[in-house]
Amino acid sequence: MKLIPGLVSATFKDRSVEEVIALAVKAGLKAIEWSEGHHVPVDNILEAGRIGALTAISGLKTAEYGSYYKLGMGMDIEPRLHAAQALGTNIVRIWAGEKASSAVSAAERKEMIDEARMIADKAAESGLTIVLEWHKNTLTDTNDSGLDFIDEVGRDNFRTLWQPSMLMDVPERVRGIQMLGDRIINLHVFYWDLTGRRPLSEGQSDWKSYSEALPEDWEGYALLEFVKDNTTEQFVEDASVLHQWIG
Repeated sequence: MKLIPGLVSATFKDRSVEEVIALAVKAGLKAIEWSEGHHVPVDNILEAGRIGALTAISGLKTAEYGSYYKLGMGMDIEPRLHAAQALGTNIVRIWAGEKASSAVSAAERKEMIDEARMIADKAAESGLTIVLEWHKNTLTDTNDSGLDFIDEVGRDNFRTLWQPSMLMDVPERVRGIQMLGDRIINLHVFYWDLTGRRPLSEGQSDWKSYSEALPEDWEGYALLEFVKDNTTEQFVEDASVLHQWIG
C-alpha cells in the first residue's frame, strides 16, 4: 500500500491559487485536488491550463479535478473533461446526485445509472476516469448503495473517492473500504468528532483502521481537507501528522 500526501484546494477556499500551491509546497505535500467551485472555473480552459502549469512547475501533481457536476441535474460534463485535461489530470470527481439514496426512486436511479455510463464512456474516449464523491445526501451515503451504484454502472473508469462519513461509525467505514477495495482511487483525509473539525492527530487510531482496510497493493493520494479553524498552523501540523502516518 502506498499513500501519497496531498491537499484538496477547497480546504482554503479564500486563498489564491498561488497561495494554495505555496502552502502545499511548504507542507511537503506532493499533489493538489483542484476545486471547480473555488479555484478552477469550468468555463476558462486558459486559466485551467495556467493552474496546471503552475502546479507542475512547483513540483506538484494535479491529483484530480474536483468538479461539482451532479448526476440527475441536466448538467454538461464536457467542460469538466476539458478542464481536467488542461490541468494535467486524468481524474474527474462528480457527485451522485443531491438526494439521500433512500429518497431516490428506482426510476431516478436507473436514469442516473444511464447518465453515469454515458459520462464514463465519453471520458474513456480521452483516457479519463470518473470518480464519485463519497458523501451524505447522494447515492454514496451508505456502503451498499454506493457499491451497488458503481457496479451497476459497470465501467472500469467509473470508480470513487473515499472519506469518513459522519453517518457511519468506524466499523461501518472500515467495512465500506473493504467492500469497495480497488474501486477507491484517492482518499480525503480529515478528522471530525460530534463537535466538528478536530486536529488530525486525534484521529490516528481511526485512520490506522482505514488504511489497514485498503488492499495491500493499493496506491493513491491521501488529500488533506477540512482543517480545524482553517488556519495555516493547523494545516502544517496536520500535514506533519500525515507524513508520519505514511512514513
